[in-house]
Amino acid sequence: SSFIAFVLNKFEKNQIAGYTSWWITSAILLISPIGKNSLMGLVTSLTLAPAFLLLVLIYVHLILWKTKISENIYLQKLKIPKTISSLIITWIISLIGILIFNPSLILNKINAINQLLFKPVVGRWNTTVAENRQPFFTEWIGHFGPLIGKFYVLFWMFFIGSMVMFKKMLSKIGKKESWTLILLYVFFFCGLVFSRYSGSSLFNGENFISKAFYLISVVSLGGYMIYYYVQSYKKGDRNMEGIDYNLLFLFSLFLVTLFSARGAVRLIMMLGPIAPIFMAYLIIESIYAFKNSKEENKKIIYGGIMVALVLLSLFSFWGFYKQTKSQAYNFVPSYYNQQWQKAMNWVRENTSDDAVFGHWWDYGYWVQSIGKRATVLDGGNAISFWNYWMGRLVLTGENQSDALDFLYSHNTTHYLIDSSDIGKYGAFSSIGSNENYDRFSWIGNFLIDEKQTQETKNLTTHVYVGGTGLDEDLIIEENEKEIFLPSQKTGIGAVVVPFSSDKQSVSQPYAIMIYAGKQYKVNLRYASVNGEFLDFKSGIDAVAYVYPLVGNQGVNQMGALMFLSPRLTRGMLAQKYILDDPFDNFPNFELVHTESNLILENLRNQGLNLPEFAYYQGIQGPIKIWEIEYTGEEEIKEKYLDKDSSKYLSWRL
Repeated sequence: SSFIAFVLNKFEKNQIAGYTSWWITSAILLISPIGKNSLMGLVTSLTLAPAFLLLVLIYVHLILWKTKISENIYLQKLKIPKTISSLIITWIISLIGILIFNPSLILNKINAINQLLFKPVVGRWNTTVAENRQPFFTEWIGHFGPLIGKFYVLFWMFFIGSMVMFKKMLSKIGKKESWTLILLYVFFFCGLVFSRYSGSSLFNGENFISKAFYLISVVSLGGYMIYYYVQSYKKGDRNMEGIDYNLLFLFSLFLVTLFSARGAVRLIMMLGPIAPIFMAYLIIESIYAFKNSKEENKKIIYGGIMVALVLLSLFSFWGFYKQTKSQAYNFVPSYYNQQWQKAMNWVRENTSDDAVFGHWWDYGYWVQSIGKRATVLDGGNAISFWNYWMGRLVLTGENQSDALDFLYSHNTTHYLIDSSDIGKYGAFSSIGSNENYDRFSWIGNFLIDEKQTQETKNLTTHVYVGGTGLDEDLIIEENEKEIFLPSQKTGIGAVVVPFSSDKQSVSQPYAIMIYAGKQYKVNLRYASVNGEFLDFKSGIDAVAYVYPLVGNQGVNQMGALMFLSPRLTRGMLAQKYILDDPFDNFPNFELVHTESNLILENLRNQGLNLPEFAYYQGIQGPIKIWEIEYTGEEEIKEKYLDKDSSKYLSWRL
C-alpha cells in the first residue's frame, strides 16, 4: 500500500519519515539475535527485500527531483510521472548492481517468484504436514459459509463488498475508467481465486490454462492502472492521486490475505478476520445509499438491498455461532483435556524437572505446557531437519543404536507415542525417508466381514476386508515361478485368518493381493492375537494384528485387523508401541507409563473386556511413555544437532 501511495505521489515528508523509521526499526529487530536474519537476507529475500527497495526508491526519488539533479535536461523532457521515472531508474540501478555482484540472483528470484505465485509451499518435509498443503477453491470456500442453496453467504458478501470498496476508492476518476477498472478487478479476483478451482477441473492450478488465467488477470488490472495513470498525468489530470490511503491500505491487506488463503491450508485463517470488514463495508454503504437516495423508487430498492444484507449477515453470524457451539460440545472434553491431562499429570509427578521428551512434533506444546517438560521437537514444527531424524531413526527406525544416538544427542530421557501416530505414519515415514522414499508406509485397517466367515469341523475362517497397497516391491513364488508385485500398484483387498473352532489357536494368516487384475494368496509369517505373538516361520515378514471391534452390536474380540507390512514390522513404532517388542530389538526403552484411551477406559468401566487397542470409529489406543536407558556407547553427533539439512542431504537441494 505504501508503494502504490508513493507511485500516486501521496508520499510527503511525514510519510517518508514514518516509513524510514519503521524500516530501520524492523531491520534492527530482524537482524538481531532474536530475528536471526543476515543483512544480506534483509535486502535480497523475496519477503523482506521489497520493503528495502521501496526505501531505496523513495530516496532515489528525493535525489532526482529534490536536488539540482532535477534540472537535468533529460529528466525535464520525460513525459511520464516523476515517481514512475524514479521507479524505472531504481530498477536499472538495482539490475546493474545485481549483474556486477551476483548475476545468478536474478534467475533464482525469478524461480522463487514463480514458486510463490503458483506453489508457495513446496518440498516433502513441508507439504507432508497437512496444514501446509495448497488448497483448492472448492476446499477453502467451505470456511466462508453458511450455505443457502449453492450460495456461500460470507464469501459472496465480502467479494461484492470488495467491489464496492474498489469503486469507492476510485470515485475521483472518470466514470468510464472506473467501471473499466472494476471489470478488470472482477477478472483479477476470478483469476486469483478460481484459477485453482479443484483438482479435477480445467482450472486445477497446475496446468498452462490455470497459470495463464492467473497471470493474465494480474497483468490486465496492473497494466491498465499504470496505463491510465500515465495517460492522465500527460493530460494534467491528477484525480488518481486522490485515492483514499485508508481504503488503499485495507484493500492491499485484503489482497495479501486472499493470496495467503490460496497458498496453504493453514493460511486460510489469514483471510478470516479480514473478510468480515468488507462484508460490513457493504452493509454500511447500502445504509448510506438508502439514507442519501432522493428518488422514491431508488429508496425502495436500496432499502430492500439493505434489509437483505442485514438479514444475510445475521444468518451468517447464526450459522457460525451454531458451528462453533457444536464444535465446542463435540471436542470438549477431548483427548487433550482428559487422556493427555492424565498422562501429563503423571509426567509432572513422576519425572524430574530436567527430563527431556522425544515424540513426533505435533505434541511439543502439549508436553511443554501441561507436562512442564522440555521436548526435542517443537509444536510449531520449527526445525524440519530434526523432524527428519525423528521420523527416520526413531519412529520408523530399524535398529536401537541409531535411535539412541539421535536421542542421546538431544539429552532425551523419555519417549512418548500417542495412538494418533498410527494414522500419521504416512506423514512421518514420508518425512523420514531418503530420496527414494525408503521408509514411506502406512498402516492398513481391515474389518471382519461376517458374511464371508467359513466354518468347518475344526476351523473358523475370518475374512477381514479393506483396502491398502504394498509399500515396497515384493517377490513371491507361485507354482514354482517367481512373481513380481510392484509397490503402490499392488493392492491388498483382504486378510484371511483361520481360527480353531474354540478360538484358542490360530493357523497361518494370508493376504489376498491384487495386481494387473489377478489375485495372489500371500502367506504372512506373523500374527498377533489376544496378546500372543505367533511366528509361523514362513511367508513374508508381515504381521496380521487382530484386535477388537466395538460397534452397535457390541464387542467382537476378533473384529478388526491391522496389516503390518514387512517395512512396518521392521520399524520401532510397530515393534515397540503396537507389538510390545516381540523381537527384543529395543530393550533400552523401558515402559514406565500407559495412559489408556478415554473411550476404551469408559467401556472397560462398563464391564467390557478390552485390551490396549480397539477399533471404534477408528483405531483407539493408549499413550505410552518409555524411559530411555543408554548403553554408554552413544556419542553426541553434530549432524543430529545441526539445523541445516543441506550439509548432509544433497537430495534436499
